[in-house]
This record gives sequence, C-alpha cells and structure tokens, in this order.
Amino acid sequence: MAVGFRSFLRLAPGQDLLGTVVEHLGRWLATKEIHLDAGRPGNYLLDHDDLVTILRDSSGAGEFYQWRRQHPDAQPRDVWRTTFTVLEHPTGPGWLWTEIETRDDVTAIGEAPYNRCMSVPSVLRGLLGELTATDGRTEMAPGPQWVTTNHLPDLMDYLADETRRGPVYMISQGLRPQDEFDRWAREITWHLVGLGSAFLLDETVEAGFNEMVGRPHAVPPGTMRTYLPDVNLDSLEDPLRHKILGRSRILATDTRRLARMLGRAERDRAARVAIPVEARELVRAYEPTPMPAVPGREQHRLLLELQAENDRLREALRTRPRLHVAGRQEEQLNAS
Repeated sequence: MAVGFRSFLRLAPGQDLLGTVVEHLGRWLATKEIHLDAGRPGNYLLDHDDLVTILRDSSGAGEFYQWRRQHPDAQPRDVWRTTFTVLEHPTGPGWLWTEIETRDDVTAIGEAPYNRCMSVPSVLRGLLGELTATDGRTEMAPGPQWVTTNHLPDLMDYLADETRRGPVYMISQGLRPQDEFDRWAREITWHLVGLGSAFLLDETVEAGFNEMVGRPHAVPPGTMRTYLPDVNLDSLEDPLRHKILGRSRILATDTRRLARMLGRAERDRAARVAIPVEARELVRAYEPTPMPAVPGREQHRLLLELQAENDRLREALRTRPRLHVAGRQEEQLNAS
C-alpha cells in the first residue's frame, strides 16, 4: 500500500480534542447519509466493500480513539483506507494523525502513489479551523496567515524548529494588489493544509523578515520560498535546502496547476517522514496480529502436500463411494 496523504499534528492541552473530532466525523457521515455514531466503538459493514472500524480505549491518563474506513476490494490507485487517530491528554498536549492509503503497486514503505495529489480530508480542514494545532512549535491553520512585524520573532522560532515535520512557506506579495494576492495565495496553498504552514508578507514585513534571516535565506519579492525544518542561518550550505519558486514560474503557471504541483511534492515528502515512535507503538498495540511469514520453499512444500492430500481424497471417493453409502444405510437400518 502507498501513503497518499499523511498529517501528524500536536494539539494544545485544555481543548475538547476527542469530542471535537467525533463531532466533525459525525457531521461528515451525515453529509454522506451514513447513519453511524462516530463515538461508539465497533465494526460497521456499510457495504460489501465498505467497512468502518471505531476503537476507543483509555491510555494512561488519556484516551485513545481511532476511526478507520476501509475498502477491501479497492483497485490500484483507489483509496484503500482512511484513518483518523487521536490521543487526548487531560493536562498535556495530544496529537492527531490523519492518513489516507491507496492500493498501489509500490514496494518502498511510505512511498507516495503515482504522483497523485490526494485531497486534504474535509474533516481535517474543519478541525484546523476550530482546534489549536501545531507542527512542532509552528502554528497550523486551515489557510495562509498574514505576518505582522510583531510576529517576526515567533516566525524565526518556527523556522529554526528542529521538531517541525512539515515546511513553512513564506509568500511575498510583491506588486500584486492585496485582495488579489490573498485570494491567489489561498488557492495555491489549498492542497497544503495539515502538511505545512503558509505565511504572507507585505512589502514592509518582507523587508523586516529578510533583514532578520539575512540575504542567503531571504525571500525575493513576488516569490514563494519553502523552508524545511531546522533552518540554520550560520550555515553556508543551508540556503540550498530551502527552494524558491520564482516570479517567472509563478506568472507562467496556471493557479490550479501550481496548487497541484505543490500538493504532490509535499505529499511525497510527508509520506517519507516517520511518525513519532510513541504514536506508532501505541497504534501498533491495536493492530490485528499479522500472520507469520512463510518462506517461499516452505509455501511450495505445503502446497504440494495439500495437492497430494486432495488427490488422495478424490481417488478414495471415486473408487469406494458405494461402500461408504452402503455402510451408512446399514447403520440406519440397524438403528431403526
């Protein structure tokens, strides 16, 4: 299977995390006319190729929740499984792991599927509009955010954060009118929600930002720069990691095509970033126990034994069917 979409976010404490997730999943089910309680554990067969599994359990002082929809008969390039996994702590931060897997012929773990831009789940988009979520220390939102001069110190902390999983996108307004630029920026970052954080710079704030990071890490006017985690302003090689989408490419590319291009690139990168160990270990405890792997030679030997046994049974039935029937009839007569 291949990862088509993967998002892992931390949630600030003091929120009704689990209740909000269940509520949004319930709303989504209602739009699909699926009459199912998203908060009640169980296995629900909606159709022959549509199974919903809901898990809910205590985990230390917190609570574990998983909502999973699976299509066993999915064909290559189709969605095979969609999973929302939540851990809520009463006093500490929780987390939300969203993953969509497709049935693709890939062999590498976490490989993204055939360069496809899988849509951001509407449930996740809605949750980010209501919950306080972070990627490391970086604030997450359902759309790009305008930066003010007062926000620049926080922004530097976001860039230098080594715990950040996704990129920070800095987008320069350049000469575009503000309303036009804001609308365009929201369109090109539509497929990046839950995967990265986008920030918008007007001319004044852009100058302050570029002064803060220095020329090698600066954002040229009218461009978009992608800052990967752990920005190091003192390294001469570090600026090469943070790619710039130039003005000529921006002006020459259709907005929707540009949005899909950015979305595909980030889905491919996010699929290769490992989920934190504590989350993987917790989820693994609830996964079905896999059947032990059988070596190819052993499989062949077992298959030959099974074929030989089947042949023996067929031969016995072909040569002695009347003896078995007669014996059964005699037993019935004696019993009567």
